[in-house]
Amino acid sequence: MKSTVIAAAVALLFASCVVARNCTPGLNYCGQTLVDIGRYQQQINQALSDADQTKINNGLGDLFHCVGGSNGDINWVQHCGRCTDGGAGSSDYCA
Repeated sequence: MKSTVIAAAVALLFASCVVARNCTPGLNYCGQTLVDIGRYQQQINQALSDADQTKINNGLGDLFHCVGGSNGDINWVQHCGRCTDGGAGSSDYCA
């Protein structure tokens, strides 16, 4: 019983440490990168809709610009044949 309570407490501790983060203002991000760093799918969908773009593969291969703000707002930039992660601190790009 005691070990079950301890295991549950440890699991809750680790679960609370997983935090989504926002994009860095001024950088461009592939849709897949945005989904990997945070809960961006709804914002991707909205950015595609705002730009009158067809959703292809949920926007994961599209390029978005990080406007920033408290929610890490994004704008759609372009569809990519292949979107490449530029690495930490650098913009992603279409290849």
